[in-house]
Amino acid sequence: MKDILTTADAAELLGVSVRTAQLWVESGQLPSWKTPGGHRRIPRQAVLDLIEEPARVPLDLGANAVVLAGQGRGAEWGKVGLPGSGLLIDVTEDADALRTLLEPAPPTLLIVENAEDGERKALVAAISGDPRYRQTLILAMIGKGVGSMAGQGENRVKMQMLSDVSAMSTAVVDLLKARLRDTDDGSSFGLPWNEDARLEAVRRSALVGSSADSRFDRLVRLAAYVTRAPIAMFTLITKDQQWFKSRVGFDGESTSRDWAFCNETLVANELTVIEDLSRDETYKSNPTLDEPYGFRFYAGAPVRDPLGFALGSICIIDVVPRSLKHEERDALITIAEAISNLLRLTLLEGKQDKAKSPPGVMLARQGG
Repeated sequence: MKDILTTADAAELLGVSVRTAQLWVESGQLPSWKTPGGHRRIPRQAVLDLIEEPARVPLDLGANAVVLAGQGRGAEWGKVGLPGSGLLIDVTEDADALRTLLEPAPPTLLIVENAEDGERKALVAAISGDPRYRQTLILAMIGKGVGSMAGQGENRVKMQMLSDVSAMSTAVVDLLKARLRDTDDGSSFGLPWNEDARLEAVRRSALVGSSADSRFDRLVRLAAYVTRAPIAMFTLITKDQQWFKSRVGFDGESTSRDWAFCNETLVANELTVIEDLSRDETYKSNPTLDEPYGFRFYAGAPVRDPLGFALGSICIIDVVPRSLKHEERDALITIAEAISNLLRLTLLEGKQDKAKSPPGVMLARQGG
């Protein structure tokens, strides 16, 4: 029996996808190291420990909601989403396809419509009993006449299913804010519902205050070039600060968060364009609209960590009102995705630097 496993071997033993095992490795939750030839290796004992003690299975939740929609409702759910929640949304109407959407990390939220139906009822029961989803909030949407909010538990809630998907989405977001944690702490700026988890993701990234990186600089310059903008930035948003990992056309290293247009991108959780800041009541008191800045236009797309949390954005700013062409929008989104992928690589490289020696070597040193 091999004492050292490949990622594929570990995934097979754990009964998860290779992508899930890779994510656990990237987050440091599954011990591993890299061979001189660049191959990832995992100690068998670390895998056996997870199998023997399911409660130890890594539970960093993904910044997403998975919706098993009722027949004919999937497209509307995809369009409506869960605005203000900070969650990405994955939708299917096919119960057999649901398991695929639950990988590679357990979602923060699972919504199952028509949950009183036999197959779906059994599915909810099975997932509820799986220790991997013990921190996932499961909302079972039940039909008319079954009752509202019946069978409420710690992370398992029944809700009345509404015929209008938009109203259903609003009810879910209201429930999230009321039942779990209302993050409105009196701040002058909006907050996504999952702000606490998002801030933890920013902390975990260790990017705030880190040294300059030419790879990010090149992508920020590209954003300015393809959109013909005088200012472009890669921002990271902490509890009360907007810090610039990379920037062109702007001298400061940070601003307070209540100055940050990128905060709107966090709340919207998608590409955000404000064509004339001076015409929006939200920003009329923002000091960056006055001299010496004179900002008038903003566009930003979220930059995400491997679990999908928006750490900040890639944004462009102009001193004149304007709009973005379709191809410019696509370019900004593509650059944000490129930075997100680069972040994944950077975070993994950081984990590798901390674990260059095989665990067996470290154990031998401790035993000496």
